[in-house]
Order: sequence, then C-alpha cells, then structure tokens
Amino acid sequence: MTLLTIAEEQWRAAVHFMNEEARPLEKALYAYEFEDGPKSAVTEQLAKFQNKDGGFGHGLEPDARCAVSSALATTVALQYLVYIKVDYKEPLVREAIRFLIETYNTVQLGGWDIVPREVESAPRAPWWNYNEQHDGWGNPAIEIVGYFHRYSELVPAALLDELTQRAVTYLTEKSTRKDFHELLCCLRFAEQVPPSVMSEVKPVLDEMVGSCVSVKPEQWEGYCLTPVQAASSPSSLYYGQLKESVELYLPFMLTKQQDDGAWWPTWSWGQYEDTWPEAKQDWKSFITFDALRMLKAYGIVTR
Repeated sequence: MTLLTIAEEQWRAAVHFMNEEARPLEKALYAYEFEDGPKSAVTEQLAKFQNKDGGFGHGLEPDARCAVSSALATTVALQYLVYIKVDYKEPLVREAIRFLIETYNTVQLGGWDIVPREVESAPRAPWWNYNEQHDGWGNPAIEIVGYFHRYSELVPAALLDELTQRAVTYLTEKSTRKDFHELLCCLRFAEQVPPSVMSEVKPVLDEMVGSCVSVKPEQWEGYCLTPVQAASSPSSLYYGQLKESVELYLPFMLTKQQDDGAWWPTWSWGQYEDTWPEAKQDWKSFITFDALRMLKAYGIVTR
C-alpha cells in the first residue's frame, strides 16, 4: 500500500472536534478506539437512546428524529454494540433483540417496518417517510438476521432458522442486487453468519459489490457507496477486490476534512430547516469518527 499519513494539523483538528464538538456517544466511541476509553462509557451514552420496549429511537440515526423505537435505529445501536464487542449478556443487547423479535410481523409483512408510522410526526429526511408497502427485506431485515446469529442465545432456534432461510431466499431470488444501502446490510450480515450460510449468498454479494460500490474518482463527490465503506479495513471480506480503488480513495478522503476538523455529510434534507443543523452536527460526529477509525485501520492514523 502507498505510504500515506495524516498531517499533524489535520489530526489535531479532528481530535479537537471529537473531544469538543461531537455528540457524546461518538465522543465515547472515539475515546474507546483511540484513548483506551471504557466500553461502559459507550453503553452509558447508547442507553439514552433506548426505550422501555427495548428498541432505540430519539434520533440515534440522525436523519430520523422520532423518539419512538424503530428497526432502523435499533440496527444502528447494534452496529455500535458489535463494534465494542459486547456479548449477549449486555442488557442493551438483550433488550434490543427482544424488541426485534417482538416486532417481527409474520402476518402482514413477514419482516419489519424500517421506521414506524410515528416517524411522520417528527422532523426527518424525506426518505424516512413511513412506507407501509416496504417489508424490510433486505434493508434492514438482512442485517437483523445477522445480529440474530451473533446473539443466537437470545433467539428461538426455530425463528432463527426461518429468518435465515428467508434471508437466503430474498438474496438469491428477489434482490435487485443494485441497492448500496442493502449491500451494507448484507456485509454486516456476512460478518455474523456461519460459513454454511455465507456460501449460499457469496455469489450474490460478489455481484452486488461489483454493481453498488463507486470505484471511480469522479463519482466520489456525490452521495455514493465508497470503496472504504465496503472494505473498511485490510481484513474486510472485499478488500482484495477493492484494493486498487481503496488506495485511490484514501488520499481523496483526507482532502474532504473541513476547517472545523470534521468530515461532513454530502446530503441535506431540504425540509425542517430548523432541525437539520442539529442532525447535521450528529452526522458530522458519526462520519468523523468513522473516517478516523478507517484511517487507523489502514495505517494512515497511527495514534
């Protein structure tokens, strides 16, 4: 890999942003990753987004500010919990899995509402309007099935078998294989399932990576799935396939850091203009932490 390091002034600016401007949750994650901070600080902040039903809401996913629990926000919470490597005994995990089991609708949808009807009463991005026709396959159901495998101690065996088969059937027979948000769910699924399941869906994932990842520099200024999002470290499943574009993307990524030390979202809502700045700040927190984490994984940040 080409020798590349982050400039000292860029690093200092990013650290200042994470310590002084970031959302407390991402601040705790930054401390965990870079300063040997405790997992408990992350779970303490994450607990503030959890409801009594076990699900998560309250703007954990910054584009949906609804306080009511959603599958969307709950999968985001589980992404964090997997990242800090907590097991099934963690109360946040147990309650999140309980919520997802209880909200699986085998009669009407056979899946999950990605966001609830109540989302319509809260500020949000236009893509998070409620859609009763969306059955959650494969976003977020594929990802949820992955978490059910990771925390299988909490999931009835018959339900896990049923959902695993539904995931495989969806991917092999129904998926368009062209939606990059779905691909991200699939990649998280792939990290959790056993090899026997992975072998059934690997050809589909191979095709999706080829069709969904933006590998050309002229595509990177817009809203797209970047090579490092699909291969966030050299140990990622698709790093070998994406290695060339990853090496091109990383120096480009360094140029996108803004004057406040953060990396910014490449989108906006076009509505709820009084709330968007708060959501944007939350996104900056997430995107900046994620950028630093990936830069560290690729040896560009060595702190």
